[in-house]
Formats: sequence, structure tokens, C-alpha cells
Amino acid sequence: MFEDPISVLILAGGRSRRMGQDKIWMALDGAPMIEHVIGRMLPVAGEFLFSANAPERFAALARALPVPGRVIADRFPDAGPLAGIHAGLLAARHDLLLALAADMPFVNLALIQRMIALADGFDAVVPQTVHPETGEITWEPLHAIYRRSCAPAVAARLAAGARQVLSFFADVRIRPFSPVEVAALDPDGRSFFNVNTPEDWAQASGRR
Repeated sequence: MFEDPISVLILAGGRSRRMGQDKIWMALDGAPMIEHVIGRMLPVAGEFLFSANAPERFAALARALPVPGRVIADRFPDAGPLAGIHAGLLAARHDLLLALAADMPFVNLALIQRMIALADGFDAVVPQTVHPETGEITWEPLHAIYRRSCAPAVAARLAAGARQVLSFFADVRIRPFSPVEVAALDPDGRSFFNVNTPEDWAQASGRR
């Protein structure tokens, strides 16, 4: 395990409408996609937290993990990933929380370890990538490190009706993890590949 383990929050509240079935339980290289995500993060995880629409299934998964695992409930219902991050920050037993979308099967351990190392003095470390079509710099807030100190700012934004994860960034100390820094460890940007459609699934299967 990592010298200073963190809490890992798996955000699995999506409805998989474009996939047509619950994508995170689909078998990728012989195992459900969610298990690939968990397996890659085990070296840094002191615990796993699951923000999910199907708590019973995730409760069984949590019990089978080699580290503590729990399913958590949102304090702000129907408020999307921002509410999941808020619940994770409140539930986390470690000061640093990795918030990670459940449909990112190629999350890069070295990238996460570098983000953890950069967290001192900041409330969050959030990667940035270059949009392939527009060339604009975009944030990756569902592949980011958040300190528990972010919780009040997130709660305030949720209480005001905000739903975008980026809404609280102006209220905390953010350490951007630039595209250049990301590329040094993940030149192909595989970490941020989301599986949303059957076409994405076919591409993910070919990458393994």
C-alpha cells in the first residue's frame, strides 16, 4: 500500500443510457470494468467509497475488498457528481480523497501518485487536458484529488443550487495538473478515456 493511503471515491451514479445497459458491470478482459478501476487504485487506497444508484450490488463488492469499503448516500439528492463528491468528502477517513468516475478503466497509477505528491498546500489537484477538437484546456474534475477542507465550499454551492463540479473551484486552492505534466506520465491520455457508448466499449476492448 502507498505510504500515505488516501480515500478513493468511485462515482457510479450514471444511468448508462447511451450504452443501453449498466456498463460498469460489463466484462472487460474477463472482469467487470469496475474491478479494473478498483484494481489499479488498490496500491494507494486506504479505503473505497462508492456513490452508486445500486447500493446493494456495491455493498457486496465493498465487503469483498482487501481494504475497507462502504457505500455512501448523497446529502443532496439528484444533484449529480457534485453531490457524490460532497458525500465522499464527509465520509472519508483520510484527508485526501480521489474522486474517480467508474467508467475510466485505464486510470494511471503513476499519474495519481504524482497528483498526491503535489497536494501539499492545496485543497485540490485537478488534471487539465486539451480538447481534441477545439484545442481548449479543459478540467478533469472526476479524476481529481480533493482535500476534506473542500467540503464546506462544495456544500455551499450545492445549497445555492449549483450542479457543476467546477462551481466551487473559485472557492478553494486548486493546483492545476497541466496537460504538459499529464503527458509526461500519460502521453496518450488513456487515463481520461470514458466508456459511454458501444463504440467506446469496442475501443476499450481493443486497448487492453
